[in-house]
Amino acid sequence: MMQEQSADMFKKIEFENGTFLSEEDFKHINGDMSFMPDMCVIENFLVDEDTLDAAVKYTPETETFVPTSPIGPPETASFPGYLNFGVEIKGSETDKKKFMYSARLNRIYVDMGVEFPVHFTWDTRKQHALSPHVDLYVRATVVFSDDAQAEKRVERCLQHAHEPNNPGDEAIVRNVLRSARALGTAGVHYCGAARRPDSWLSVLVRLPQPAPHAYQFVCKNSCSSGINRRNTAIVFTLEDHLGQILGRQSVGARVCACLKRDMRRDEDELGKGKRRLASAPALPGQPGQPDTCKKVKIEVPEADDELITLPKLQIKGVKTVVTGLEVMQRMMELSGGEAARRKDQRAAEEYASCLASLTHALDNLKKSLARTQTQ
Repeated sequence: MMQEQSADMFKKIEFENGTFLSEEDFKHINGDMSFMPDMCVIENFLVDEDTLDAAVKYTPETETFVPTSPIGPPETASFPGYLNFGVEIKGSETDKKKFMYSARLNRIYVDMGVEFPVHFTWDTRKQHALSPHVDLYVRATVVFSDDAQAEKRVERCLQHAHEPNNPGDEAIVRNVLRSARALGTAGVHYCGAARRPDSWLSVLVRLPQPAPHAYQFVCKNSCSSGINRRNTAIVFTLEDHLGQILGRQSVGARVCACLKRDMRRDEDELGKGKRRLASAPALPGQPGQPDTCKKVKIEVPEADDELITLPKLQIKGVKTVVTGLEVMQRMMELSGGEAARRKDQRAAEEYASCLASLTHALDNLKKSLARTQTQ
């Protein structure tokens, strides 16, 4: 149809002498016009393109999706957004006591390696009206919840970060949180540049529609070279394929072995309106017994890698001492190796000196234990 319209249009061009182009002259000058598209097709395309929604014009392919890695600590304030993004921990799923949730504190209590499901909700009608063909993602980032620690990145402790079964990707190894799905599963991304201090580590999961997703921690709050008993929280953000934040919610988290005890203690402290140090419980069957153990004050420095001189301590059992020193020896070997890799000569020499004295003491104890067992 376009070909005929174009041909007729050009055939009717009149020169100054009143003659028209012949069929042969037309083809000789303009060539074959059969490749030209139909005019009505072009007209319809232009009309439809102008009325298309911007999100519909670009539909990303999952295979070509490149996740973003946020720089700096994320915001933690609640932000449901236009899609009314929400996070829910269902009490019915905590019956087996594998993990617990305190609604008063908005905090999860879970042991390391235990999976806990988190339910994500948002308004799907508004989602389809906003961007019907674009996938949505939920990012989970573990942060320190106290303002004084908020600028520090949460990382795994040295002991767990150097376990032999760890994967090679440092963004996975350094992160204290993992998806319960197997490593390498499509739609699960571990984000963050582990060697860049201002790159926060996160787990990004593709969720085309509201659904639950299970996570697990791979480090404890009590790990001294990691979280080191600081308060933590998980910040969940709903994002589009470009990393634009559409909603945000956060849930406190404590990774511990005694879930019920720690949750009750924290709720009691909340009721008293203050945070107190937990005191050691009395020995069973000995109520009111006087404390015969000498109280020893240990000055703990602010930095985790400073030297500490322990005062004289009484410890019952050679095996207990040997086991404890072996753990200390292994952790210092890992820390010393880490210092050598980052070329920190001063720290490496301090670790080497401490290891030499510790190894000497450990060897003497092992010899003493061997003599005792042969007698």
